[in-house]
Amino acid sequence: MSRRARGKTGPGRGRKALRNLLIVMAAISLLQYTSKGEVTWPVDAYHKVVTTLGDYATRPAAGWRRASDKLEKMGAAREGHPTPDYDLTGRVVRVADGDTVSILDSSKTQHKVRLYGIDTPERDQPYGKAAKRVLSTLVSGKTVGVVVVETDDYGRTVGTVYLQDININVAMIESGHAWWYRHYAPHNRLLAATEQQAREQGLGLWSERSPVPPWDWRRGRR
Repeated sequence: MSRRARGKTGPGRGRKALRNLLIVMAAISLLQYTSKGEVTWPVDAYHKVVTTLGDYATRPAAGWRRASDKLEKMGAAREGHPTPDYDLTGRVVRVADGDTVSILDSSKTQHKVRLYGIDTPERDQPYGKAAKRVLSTLVSGKTVGVVVVETDDYGRTVGTVYLQDININVAMIESGHAWWYRHYAPHNRLLAATEQQAREQGLGLWSERSPVPPWDWRRGRR
């Protein structure tokens, strides 16, 4: 190809790409105007980007968000796929409450594991004992795998617990014995959707008229 031909190719492609982009934008605008009588998608897109970037940039627990994204992708891909690789496996030797267990691994090391993205009622709170009982029924004495998120300020391993192909974190919310811990897993759509379903069905703690979130309960006890 000659130098002259190469010189025309780059700008030509750029102009064509820009023209195609403008055509697409015009088509979207026309479609929205036809259906709603106004064009709002550029402003909506701008606010969405600003809000998302602001939340990602300012959230102190950014590690939780990254882990949430990773786990959500795993969850979305679980149907028809093998169980994900675990960072930790072992037998559950103790259930402290509805969202904390102790696991003994093959080297006889014990790990205290806090279930990621959920928060269950405190032991002195309505449904606190029930949440512990449900979790005990699910995992006590059984071998589980953990996808680790991080270690929290209390030295606990934070992660998603699996019993074979069952996501125990999701199962606790699904049964109505745990809340989606939105402060630490704000982008986890799986947990959010599962909680909404339990609410609508009035399961467990959602059978109460005005259940108190455990984080509010703890704040009131301080």
